[in-house]
Amino acid sequence: MDYSRPLNKSADHPKVHLALVMVTGAGRTQDPSTYAGAPLIVNPGGPGGSGVVLAQLRAASLQLIVGGQNDIIGFDPRGVGASTPKADCFASPNSSNGVLGKNVAYMNRLTWLASGQGIGLANSSNVALAQLSARSRAMAKLCQRVDEDQGENSIFRHMSTPNSARDMLSIIHAWDEWRSTSQTMQPLDPEVARLEVEQQISEDGRDNKQGLQGKLLYWGFSYGTLLGATFASMFPDRVGRVVLDGVVHADHYVNPMWDRSLVDADTIWDNFFVYCAETGTRCHFYRPGDSAEGIKKRFGEMLSLLEEEPAVVLLPDTNFPALVTASDVKKSVFFGGLLDEIAKGSGMVSLCGNITLPLWPDDAMRGIACSDKRHKLNESVAELQGRFEKAASYSWFADVWFGAEPNLGCNGWAIDSKDLPMRWGDHPSHKPAPIETSFPILVLSNTLDPVTPLGDALAMTRKFANASIVEQAALGHCTLSCASSCTIAHLRAYLNDGVVPPPPKFKSNSSNEGQWPTCECPQRPWTSLGYTAGKSVSGTPLTQGHMRAYDELRAHFSDFVLSQHLGYENPLKKYLIARSALVSN
Repeated sequence: MDYSRPLNKSADHPKVHLALVMVTGAGRTQDPSTYAGAPLIVNPGGPGGSGVVLAQLRAASLQLIVGGQNDIIGFDPRGVGASTPKADCFASPNSSNGVLGKNVAYMNRLTWLASGQGIGLANSSNVALAQLSARSRAMAKLCQRVDEDQGENSIFRHMSTPNSARDMLSIIHAWDEWRSTSQTMQPLDPEVARLEVEQQISEDGRDNKQGLQGKLLYWGFSYGTLLGATFASMFPDRVGRVVLDGVVHADHYVNPMWDRSLVDADTIWDNFFVYCAETGTRCHFYRPGDSAEGIKKRFGEMLSLLEEEPAVVLLPDTNFPALVTASDVKKSVFFGGLLDEIAKGSGMVSLCGNITLPLWPDDAMRGIACSDKRHKLNESVAELQGRFEKAASYSWFADVWFGAEPNLGCNGWAIDSKDLPMRWGDHPSHKPAPIETSFPILVLSNTLDPVTPLGDALAMTRKFANASIVEQAALGHCTLSCASSCTIAHLRAYLNDGVVPPPPKFKSNSSNEGQWPTCECPQRPWTSLGYTAGKSVSGTPLTQGHMRAYDELRAHFSDFVLSQHLGYENPLKKYLIARSALVSN
């Protein structure tokens, strides 16, 4: 649990037990030597996302994209999912009438979340921000009480991103140790391994995959890019192949409020109406003769009606009423990106579903994000109002993002992490030199991303020497939002053959203008363009199966984001999750 304490497990030195799932590559046997020199570790983001679930449900898709020879490991970081101890602020003992503590905690969590349903977003009323701030402080006190009860063994003190980076190094060590048990393998001296790797790197930049022993092979999305970048900064000599997809700006993330990431969100939203007008009746908001401006105006009018009076619905299969508010719709649009499904006009009652729980409910997103802040967020309502007004000046979605757990959800957080947060250095007076890694990092980014914009990806590329970036000319969060044979080709060539795209050529040290590889993506909403077989830069043919795998992964990530960011009480949640696979394009 605490890497500063002895590793031998005892009452004074407890351990974290990480949940892992391995999906084996082709041709594996009982002999560990038949496995890859390094497994591909994946992280879906969050913070608080389950790599176990990603590997369990989407391993076939991942292997279709990166190659079936890859052994894939998904793990749940500290406090997340099936890893123990769980970061659970509602942890409760068994009740006096025999109800298990786990069930007590579930019900208490649901009751608390349902009690906040009527508040809405930060600007939905003149008291909403104050109420949301009070609820954040209430959760902070609840988590602090659990932390104090557990004392030095509290997971909340040991779940920062640097600790998860150390855990990934432990996974690498465990993998190497397991492979060394093979009767057909000889222990590899580190110096001999280094010399072999150097000899294996040819003039065209390719690196034989056997040289990855003891190194990190990684594909991280969204917050997973921060975890990957943190690993690379802490253990630069252990970087094998690291792909950062949908890149979090580390300097902004560790601030008290992560509030500079929505620069593209409104442009993407405007494009929704443009695509709707272009596609015509396949978009259910479209009316004959509509322009993009007309469709957007009609949506605004619908939202205004919900602001004046929520829609009252009675669920068809139970005697239970529900309300659909403007806040519900706006959060669903931002986090789900599934407005067309809401617009199909099949009746508001079909938008509602029974309350559902994730498989392992926890407070990992709050615990990790708040632990990672260099300076705790502890502001008055007036100070928060000032922050919100500034954010609202450049994005219509500021009210949604402002209230997310990594932001307002950390107000009043008082638990001190045992490890100091990473100091990435965004101030010119202490900006460090680019980090030299043992192999160049590959950054992937869409041209327009609602929460991890291209500019942030470029800024993070600059932090690592010789890092490369590939821009995908598409809209959405992470490159999974659009299936591009060009992007897949770069990904496969990098992971499997060590082919690194040329690093970006910036016009100046202070400008993001410059040149770097760009991949086109022909997909658009409401279109079915088919799949174009292509040939990767490493010579591997790409098929329709690879492209469909991207679609399946995109649907999985849509489910994941909806599950994380829409409250259990949101009546649109179950409806959207059930249909995300149908509208993954």
